[in-house]
Amino acid sequence: MTNGQSESGLIRPSTLSRIKALFFDWLFICGYLILLLILNLITFAVVLDTFLEYTHMESQLISTFTSVIPIIIIFSFMEGKAPFASWGKRRSGIKVHYGGSPITGAIIRNTIKFLPWHLGHMSTIDGIYHDYTTPSSMLFLTLSLGLFLVLIFMALGREDGRHLGDLLARSRVAHYGKTLE
Repeated sequence: MTNGQSESGLIRPSTLSRIKALFFDWLFICGYLILLLILNLITFAVVLDTFLEYTHMESQLISTFTSVIPIIIIFSFMEGKAPFASWGKRRSGIKVHYGGSPITGAIIRNTIKFLPWHLGHMSTIDGIYHDYTTPSSMLFLTLSLGLFLVLIFMALGREDGRHLGDLLARSRVAHYGKTLE
């Protein structure tokens, strides 16, 4: 297997294609978070006429249920049905191919892919409430950065371009519609 070719005949996308897809997906997520911020500001300023204070646990739950889980669901929906590509992947000409159920694979793949982001949230929120002095804040930060690096190095360093989420989901990212004949 050379030049990004795989046993299945799929052609591995270039590093530039993967980075382009990542950039557009990042823009998509930023758009979602900006929309979430606007809705919260309207709710607090207009409807409630006050800003609420939250406990450490409430902040963790709000972060999980308003940003991390919805993003996992949105990306799993985009990658779990035709054209099997997130917003960024579609703009980069790449998509996800699954060896099993696309829906199950997309959920597994995106849960693993966004786990470093969630662990980063947990570390930051814990640090804000405890002045970054707790072992849990450092643990979540270390796990977040460690898993992030593992995923990046796997995707860029493996011959087939698969990261941990792809291996567990039996998926592979490849050029849109291009196969070896």
